[in-house]
Amino acid sequence: MTTRRVALLQHAGGLANPSLARRLARSGHDLVVHAPREGMVAELLSLGASVEVIDADEVPLEGPRSSGMPEGAHILVERTLARFGRLDAAALIPPFGSSVGSIRGRLLDAPREHIAAMGPFLETTSHILRAVIPAMQANGRESGGQILVFTSDSGARPEAGWSLYGAARAGQNFLVRAVALEHAAEGIQINALGSKNAITAGFPYAPPDAATDGEITLGDWAKPLMDQSPMGRLGTMEEIAAFAISLLDGSNRFQTAQYFSFSGGWSEL
Repeated sequence: MTTRRVALLQHAGGLANPSLARRLARSGHDLVVHAPREGMVAELLSLGASVEVIDADEVPLEGPRSSGMPEGAHILVERTLARFGRLDAAALIPPFGSSVGSIRGRLLDAPREHIAAMGPFLETTSHILRAVIPAMQANGRESGGQILVFTSDSGARPEAGWSLYGAARAGQNFLVRAVALEHAAEGIQINALGSKNAITAGFPYAPPDAATDGEITLGDWAKPLMDQSPMGRLGTMEEIAAFAISLLDGSNRFQTAQYFSFSGGWSEL
């Protein structure tokens, strides 16, 4: 068993996880990275971390074998424990399948399949938490563990035209917070972090080359988003990672059962 802290990053190539992985490596963590982006593993090794890689072919990001379902979730944890013997932190982006991104629009206009698609938000989040929490219970109360689930600000503020998606995300945020209370006495901290107006190159309204982790090339596509933000700009993945690291690196052993909005004030409008 390693004496270093061990962090699991589910869908390691997505959202803020690449930036977060670098910060965790620099702070002395060994890492298990699921579905990393190209070049990510070599960079983490150069920062001194030991790295276990779980490819998307082994645990897909979508579909019935995705890491949000029981089998995929347990593979992630089993591989972590087999390699390092412990799990101290987990940054989770539960997969929901491509159908979920389409559940937008007015409730009365929604086809039945859009309503049915709301369920995967809670199902996949439940499965990954059920796999990760027992591994942290084994650490004992003094060591505990930290879990951060990336969710969405759409569940924090109602918006016309987003009733189904927002309700699904609100349920996910509620689930994370309630489960956190169930395990707080065990020294396990579980929090949720949602974003709005913070982008990567995969942001749905952004051109493919519009963003890196730390920089954004602005264009006409960005103006509506910037207009929504009280800060008057878009956030970056590096900024999300800078906020998230204190919820995962063991330096803050008190904060739990919270939903945090990373939106430049949008959620308060």
